[in-house]
Amino acid sequence: MWRRGAGLLRPYLAAAAASSSSTRRVQRPSAPLVPAAPTPSTASSSCRQILGIFQGSIGAPSRCLSNQAGGGGGGGACWSCGATGAFLSCGSCGSVQPVDPSVDYFQIFGLKREYDIKDNNLEGRYKDWQKKLHPDLVHSKSEKERGYAAEQSALVIDAYRTLSKPLSRALYLLKLEGIHVDEEKTINDPELLMEMMEIREAVNDASDSQTLEKIQSQVKKKLETWSHSFQDAFDKKDFDRAVEATQRMRYYERAVEEIVKKL
Repeated sequence: MWRRGAGLLRPYLAAAAASSSSTRRVQRPSAPLVPAAPTPSTASSSCRQILGIFQGSIGAPSRCLSNQAGGGGGGGACWSCGATGAFLSCGSCGSVQPVDPSVDYFQIFGLKREYDIKDNNLEGRYKDWQKKLHPDLVHSKSEKERGYAAEQSALVIDAYRTLSKPLSRALYLLKLEGIHVDEEKTINDPELLMEMMEIREAVNDASDSQTLEKIQSQVKKKLETWSHSFQDAFDKKDFDRAVEATQRMRYYERAVEEIVKKL
């Protein structure tokens, strides 16, 4: 039930490629980014080699302990003034606090630990923290506090980058649940392989931004479909299906990145 029809994009991609080639004369590169589509008999054997094009590759999950999976982040006593409730910085004296390893990325931005982030002000909260934590703003402070600021600022940057994108947010949620994802393991899926090759060929043959944007729109829809699949599986604690959804998300996200490079 988790394999979406890889051929859903094929009629459109073929039309886009035909439209593109009819508007210009172009010589196909001698060394294309992907080889020609293999026949069904060779698709399986070449799967490992080709799937690496669009992947940073995720494998099957295994359980591991995570010291960030619990709560926390309520804030302790400020190291500088002793006020209680100090979080990343002290609300009383403004001193930057040392990094608390029990605080997760969602807590930094005051969000619930869930995939569907309903707060549209993530960027605004990120900027607010950077106004308090950026090392350039505490240059007159002690060496110890400047060190805290550098660590906290880097943490907030990483938290924002992780939570602002669906795939990285999904992988982080799995990590908090103790799910280790093997990024060295590839996927043996001939249907996915064929679809990625067709997308890449359509992108290579596209002669104008309008064609590329149409292809991008179709790929984003597939990415969104698997994003919804992840949320459904994660909410049901079906982590095998959740990891499988992130595998597909990875390929479609890389495909979108390749299109953006050419726009």
